[in-house]
Amino acid sequence: MPRFTRSIALALSALALPVALTGCGGDSAGATSTSTRTEQVSLALDWYPNADHAGIETAIVDQIAVGEGVQIDPSVPSDPTTNLMQAAVGKKDLVITYAPELLIARSKGVPVKAVGAVVPVPLNSIIARTDRGITTPKDLEGKTVGIAGVPSDTALLDTVVRSAGGDPAKVQTKVVGYSLSPALAAGKVDAIIGGYWNIEVPDLRAKGVPVKVFRLEDYGVPAYDELVLAAGEDTIRDRPEAIRQALAAIAKGTTAAQADPSAARAALITANPDIAKGPLAAQLAATLPLLVANGKPLGMNVAAWDALAKWMKAKGLVTTEVSGSAAVDTTLLPEASQ
Repeated sequence: MPRFTRSIALALSALALPVALTGCGGDSAGATSTSTRTEQVSLALDWYPNADHAGIETAIVDQIAVGEGVQIDPSVPSDPTTNLMQAAVGKKDLVITYAPELLIARSKGVPVKAVGAVVPVPLNSIIARTDRGITTPKDLEGKTVGIAGVPSDTALLDTVVRSAGGDPAKVQTKVVGYSLSPALAAGKVDAIIGGYWNIEVPDLRAKGVPVKVFRLEDYGVPAYDELVLAAGEDTIRDRPEAIRQALAAIAKGTTAAQADPSAARAALITANPDIAKGPLAAQLAATLPLLVANGKPLGMNVAAWDALAKWMKAKGLVTTEVSGSAAVDTTLLPEASQ
């Protein structure tokens, strides 16, 4: 599954594509909303359907979207790092991405904005084996942390360790690519950074791996929206009613998923028959409360975006000034989510 650590590095290369591609046509760009037809809205997911997508898949599978006058057509991209460019050029009406990646895109002039938060809290985390004597991030001194090997690994790890009173220079790192969870399960590293605590942790515990989670926002990293729905600025301008209907449907799907976790589980299995079913109930139990962590399905904290942008600039994760609040458009959200 893509992670904050992965998305930042890959975004840098993906966003090198010419922004001038905005003249290209889209799957459904230019369609006009009417009261007598069902709007078609294309949506690129960030990964195969999983617990993070419970609200979206419930809205689709349980026909909530159709009831809102919109057909949401989801797809799993072969390369999720191209999602923002797909939105920018109108190839996709909506895409799932990450707040840090969207800010990188904005810093490079890519015309995209976040229009709703799927998961409005950080999921990336440090996951440590408790059988290695690690009870706080300071205990990572003298230990080995598995990393994907991208620039944000160091910034995040340093921030967390320093916040806990530790010395990052005493923490060893080992590049394991994106086999983070397998490396931890096999005991090849003492901890990892880059795993999602709501997805990887239930899976690891189901496999008998003793782990403890250090959530980034508890140790000096600004809270941010982990997964967001983004759209190109042209799509926001030209198809506001279609996007508004899609967001209303997903917000209702999110509320329905929270009210009936078993139905959400069934929707995810329908959407992704190959999903690992063993840890799914635990993953949903951890995830569903997060989907409205700010009290509003899809709602976004604009001030938090500004704080994240400042932190990323201070850590060198973006090289130019970028406004977090300018990267967010809340006007298409349902009134209860604004």
